[in-house]
Amino acid sequence: MTSTLIIGATGLLGSEMAKASARNGDNLHVLVRPATSSNEERMRPLKDLGAAVHVGDLDDYDSLVRAVGKVDRVISSVHVGSASEMTLVRAVRDAGVSRYVPSAGFGLDFAAAAPGTIQPLDIKRAVFDAVRQADLPYTVIYTNGFFSTWVATLGDLTRFGSSPLPPDEVTLYGAGNVPATFVSEKDIAAVTMRALEDPNAVRSEIRIAQNKITQSAMIELWRRVSGRSPHVKQMSAEELETMIAAAPGLGLLRAFWIRGETALETATPEAGALYPELKFESIESAFVAMAGAV
Repeated sequence: MTSTLIIGATGLLGSEMAKASARNGDNLHVLVRPATSSNEERMRPLKDLGAAVHVGDLDDYDSLVRAVGKVDRVISSVHVGSASEMTLVRAVRDAGVSRYVPSAGFGLDFAAAAPGTIQPLDIKRAVFDAVRQADLPYTVIYTNGFFSTWVATLGDLTRFGSSPLPPDEVTLYGAGNVPATFVSEKDIAAVTMRALEDPNAVRSEIRIAQNKITQSAMIELWRRVSGRSPHVKQMSAEELETMIAAAPGLGLLRAFWIRGETALETATPEAGALYPELKFESIESAFVAMAGAV
């Protein structure tokens, strides 16, 4: 039986990875921080999946080597700084695994996104460079926009974490006519599990470019499905640049809604074409579920 370690298994993406791994019949392992391990509510879903729990931290090399050394495959689904990611890369290299899926890929395709324009993406790019330099048996999955981050906010990243979602007020960036692509965390996990079984996906990159839609069309779809009419404020590209200058992480808004970098065609193979048997959740079906939960 193949053993798989999920790092970040209590998060939105990591929990879907854990469930998909268990459905796949893997011997599931998870790495959690000491504080998380004592939180019964957060640990219960993982225990219900029969996961072997390893307590450690991404800044603790020894704990990483102990956990990674117990498994065949490692999936990192956490959002951390470059120093922590580099520690994990070193641990994966020293322990030796048959496949490594770094969190560096869960975002924009590096072939489409302009270097030096999005601070978090530049950190991920540096981590991926380290993965390749270490000659690890990696598979990188480029996801573009998560449903939980982008669809639930109607494309307005600044609303993430607010209530209610989808929001009653949303900012429309630019003319609202630039397409972007989006995928649910459940489908990201399905693509990842399929790629882990694909010998041709070793030392390769795969992009998910499903659900292409403009921000204006997304807002209108939500109106139609939910019957709610959020107030829309418009922000020009120039105004957005001023906001990004103060908060560089918001450069993602430029990439999605001004430059359209998530919808650009690249040489990176697309998951739907590689694995046509996979079915992807639509934005409309996600909106139906959100409307029912309101």
